[in-house]
Amino acid sequence: MSAVAQVAGNQLTEVERFARRQRSLIKVFGERFAETFSSPVLFIDDQVLRSPVATRFFHKDFAYLSKQLYLEYQYRSWKGYNQELLTRYAELVGKKLENIKILMTNNVSRMRNLLSQQGYSLETTLWTKSIDIDVPVIAAQARTYWEMLLLLEQVYVLTATANYFGVFSSSQREIAETQCKRAIRAFRSVLQTEVVKLYREADRLIKEQHSSGNVDKGMAAMVEQQGKDIAEFDASDADDARSDASLDLGGVDAGQLIDDAAAASTAGAAASKRVKKPRTASSGGAEHALPAAAAAAVGAADLAADATS
Repeated sequence: MSAVAQVAGNQLTEVERFARRQRSLIKVFGERFAETFSSPVLFIDDQVLRSPVATRFFHKDFAYLSKQLYLEYQYRSWKGYNQELLTRYAELVGKKLENIKILMTNNVSRMRNLLSQQGYSLETTLWTKSIDIDVPVIAAQARTYWEMLLLLEQVYVLTATANYFGVFSSSQREIAETQCKRAIRAFRSVLQTEVVKLYREADRLIKEQHSSGNVDKGMAAMVEQQGKDIAEFDASDADDARSDASLDLGGVDAGQLIDDAAAASTAGAAASKRVKKPRTASSGGAEHALPAAAAAAVGAADLAADATS
């Protein structure tokens, strides 16, 4: 049992629960943020993440993306800020997250069905390490992003299970995993492009304040910090591409990559429903599935085709 789950298993007092959540807030965002943040925080308690890939995205991206997603709400109260820019930002972010969810859930559903047809149970102990945390949420889309990381972990559990049982080849496993991992990576690029637009609009207002000689120090500090955060994140983004070639989008339109992957997975899911399930051979009245290779020819090949569409 995880440390968080152990504590949760006990009856926490309100003081103990608050202290535990406060530690999580500091762990994710840092002590300075925890001390100065004045908006409500939603906590998703007793969360566990095991996949190294999903964990890496969480550690590297979650805090930054959460802060940038929160700023959309903050900027709405600024006099003179372009509200149409904020509306477009919210709609675009929501649409890309929706399409990533479509991609992930289609792949998870199809792989679960494939393994079930072959009589294999889902392996849930593929990794020996985990992070255990009460996830602090400061923006609605940040909560959705966390849900995408959980789905990404499911994809990795299923592809590894299918590979270990011989239902997927290593190549088919890599194709399915890379498609989903690149979608998460692409979302980061989409958001970063839009965040820069929000920053420039905020910076425009601060420059106007300087020109009028009436600068709001709090607003100016917020914009200055956002500029620093954007520059730091850009630098770390380049490091990712160097450490994992599959995360280098190579100039591809990140938003289109997400949309195309979601569309391909939907088309593949529809096509798989038209394919007959593998036949079974009867022996003494009992039903026995055909060898895994036979099912792989139907299910895994379809999944690989989805990923390369």
